[in-house]
Amino acid sequence: GGAVEPDKAVTIHVVDAGGAEILGDPMPLARALRRLDAASSAIPMDVSPQQATAYIVNPLSGRKVEFGRLFLPHPPMEERIARLEAMRANGVKRIAFSSTGSVYGEALVTPDRPTPETDAFPIQTSLYGASKTAGEGLLAAYAEGGQIDEAYVFRFVSILGERYTHGHVFDFYQQLVAHPDHLRVLGNGTQRKSYLYVQDCIDAMLHVTRARTARDAKHRTQVYNLGTPEFVQVNDSIGHICATLGVKPKLEYTGGNRGWIGDNPFIFLDTKKIQATGWKPKLT
Repeated sequence: GGAVEPDKAVTIHVVDAGGAEILGDPMPLARALRRLDAASSAIPMDVSPQQATAYIVNPLSGRKVEFGRLFLPHPPMEERIARLEAMRANGVKRIAFSSTGSVYGEALVTPDRPTPETDAFPIQTSLYGASKTAGEGLLAAYAEGGQIDEAYVFRFVSILGERYTHGHVFDFYQQLVAHPDHLRVLGNGTQRKSYLYVQDCIDAMLHVTRARTARDAKHRTQVYNLGTPEFVQVNDSIGHICATLGVKPKLEYTGGNRGWIGDNPFIFLDTKKIQATGWKPKLT
């Protein structure tokens, strides 16, 4: 349901780099990461493998869950620390940050009014969106202070495509392969979501960073919504998936217009700004 980055490992490295630059020295952050990693190893958190991707360190490291580790997007802690230490000899002047449409919280959005980049931020409704909002703020302030030349913030809708590992399409497919006669749906199926093909997402990021649009921006920061000018209701998505697989399962709804705490009933972003640069999605 939430926005999914095409390569979260890249995102984590960028955030680590930004944090180290803000401090002016990568070593304090490296030491902090070591402490976090040691703590999670000594006292593993009560987290399922499916939720582990939301944590800065691997919360499963104190458990013997090797299979779950295969699906964690965060690289091993020692690799992240090595990258931070290598920053001593390398200046980072441009940052592209993978953010999310979830930063808008439950914005006032309708089919005729998708959410623009200039929309006022309401109360945050998810830890994921709140953490991305904080990351955006740090990068923008850092660019304003002149420590980096260009900051690019990309707010994604949900991403589909190669290496896709979670979300309702992936979940429904797995369920229907396991038991074609039954499908459990989080919420009531009326949630409306917008999606973007992963290659279109990457092309958009490369398009504007290569054009260096943030270089001449007022605060040396550019914010872009990434998505398509359309959305789909979860119930309609179920129909497409079932028709493709040739199954007619009994649907079990958990109820409510949210699938989980922090789920947004309607995500639909205005992409006029990115399209004004000449980029357009190839797939809908």
